Amino acid sequence: MSVITDLRENLADVLDAVGPGRPTLCEGWDTEDLLAHLILRETRPDAALGIFLRPLSGRTGRMMRERAGAMSSAEGYARGVREFRRARPLTRRAAKVDEAMNFAEYVIHREDARRGSPEAQRLAAEVGPFAPDEQRRVWRTLRPPLAMFAKDYPDGLELVGTDGEGGAALGSRVIRRPASESRLGGLVQRVVRAPSAGRPTVLEGEPVDLLLHLSGRREAARVTEKG
Repeated sequence: MSVITDLRENLADVLDAVGPGRPTLCEGWDTEDLLAHLILRETRPDAALGIFLRPLSGRTGRMMRERAGAMSSAEGYARGVREFRRARPLTRRAAKVDEAMNFAEYVIHREDARRGSPEAQRLAAEVGPFAPDEQRRVWRTLRPPLAMFAKDYPDGLELVGTDGEGGAALGSRVIRRPASESRLGGLVQRVVRAPSAGRPTVLEGEPVDLLLHLSGRREAARVTEKG
């Protein structure tokens, strides 16, 4: 199986282990809400548009609430997990496209379910990583295109990837340069910006935690911030 297929199964295993009615890191969502989001995203492209387009968000929200309500029982939830596993959208037919669209999404939502409460962490404790080198695989995704998630760091952002013992085993990587500079055609263009607050920020942590921090799950991310 491909990396993205293994990760999808890993996400489904965590959702299955945690069960319905558990809080997640997504504010206001229990596990059945998160599962409904994932199912609609992959089986109903028309509904998924509401995630990105505000005029359609009301319809998407109604559909998600209906699906989540149908999965609030143990039996309904188990059916939902099976539906997510079996879904076959067009994106799943090309592994590279599937990975580009879903890799970070799946890692984040897996941790949303796993870290939503101490009870969820206990229930999912036996579900391991999707690959022996999971942290290294996530680290490879933490590259400059993620600067869109680093808008809170106008003076620049550098990541340091650590191992489980806190050592900088994976090196460092700049994913956002100071907002006073942007590169276009090899030329440095000056842009209007707020006064500098100081040095670039450095975030240190294991890659999964760095990804959670960048996606707004800061309280649940075990990350050290400097600068």
